[in-house]
Amino acid sequence: MRLYTLTINFIMMLVLITIASSCSEKKIDNIEIVTLEDRLLSDSNLLKTDSIWYPIDSIYAKKFYVYADTILIMENNKAAGNFLNIYNMHNHQLIAKLLPFGEGPGELLYAQMHYDGSFMRVVDYIKRTLYNINIENILNDNSYIPELIPLSQNYIITTSPVSYGDSIIYVNPFHYVNRQANIVQQPPRLIASSSKNIEPKMPMDFDYMTFNVGQGYLGANTHLGSIFFASNENSTIEFYSSDLKPIKKVVGPVSLPEARLSISGEDGKREVVYKGMLQPEAYRGFTSSADYLFFLYTGKEVPLDNQKDFKSYILCFDWKGNFQKSYSPSSRIYALSVSATSETFYATIMSEDGNPKLVKLTHIENN
Repeated sequence: MRLYTLTINFIMMLVLITIASSCSEKKIDNIEIVTLEDRLLSDSNLLKTDSIWYPIDSIYAKKFYVYADTILIMENNKAAGNFLNIYNMHNHQLIAKLLPFGEGPGELLYAQMHYDGSFMRVVDYIKRTLYNINIENILNDNSYIPELIPLSQNYIITTSPVSYGDSIIYVNPFHYVNRQANIVQQPPRLIASSSKNIEPKMPMDFDYMTFNVGQGYLGANTHLGSIFFASNENSTIEFYSSDLKPIKKVVGPVSLPEARLSISGEDGKREVVYKGMLQPEAYRGFTSSADYLFFLYTGKEVPLDNQKDFKSYILCFDWKGNFQKSYSPSSRIYALSVSATSETFYATIMSEDGNPKLVKLTHIENN
């Protein structure tokens, strides 16, 4: 028994040493800066791909997610008539259809979804509404109607906002830095509105209109008091406190070149857009569990007309921004969810004929 205990302790010590040696830390203006080394990608845990059931006749499906290893969530395009289908994966029965497309009340015109563990966050950018959908409520209540929250009618929304207590947190579209183009606009990254005043206060006096560049992914955990923004354009994840103060910045593992930009207009406001087909691609999405965040990461310059050939990595952090582990699937992932034990992933990939396909990703033994 003593030998077994010593062996376990030794293994745990090796894991901690490996994680610690994979990143370096410093502080600037009371913000903790953590730099990840690029060898995190080459040392990633390999994942094998297995087939799993999904309704293959669903010609209007865009992405798939799996909740608690048993519930399939299918995100549809507009031709399906409704945005979400929910299935029981054991008996393959349809449980519910949610959020019909249309112009009427409770209907969607243009939707984008983020899957956050036990919740789904659906934003209609045209109707300016946010739906917070509790998956357990769908399973337990046949008459469940998702919570609808009105969003600002004036704010320029470029990244899906999140609910946080009685507030809505937005990404500031005018926060953008590209030193190659001599653009340094650094107002607060995040801005919040309240239920009493849904219009956030945002200054508009900027030289560059940067709402077409610099997008990313916003997430929050109210219980843990953690908020983050992961950049699609550069290899950074910023963590914030509940009062929206930056407290930690994770940089790496790959240092990407700055985006190529086209800037138009000479007098007054200047519009900024991406230039050319080859652009840096860092973080591409995320999912979460109660304890961990799982980010999709590319870390390469990617041609916009041939993204499918660039595989994804999965980087795992805890909600405080501490790196835990990296994973290496064999293909590019378009949507990600994680098992109840955080040991298995469910991913949407593209089949050889160009259609979305649900697969299960598990660890390769003895890796």
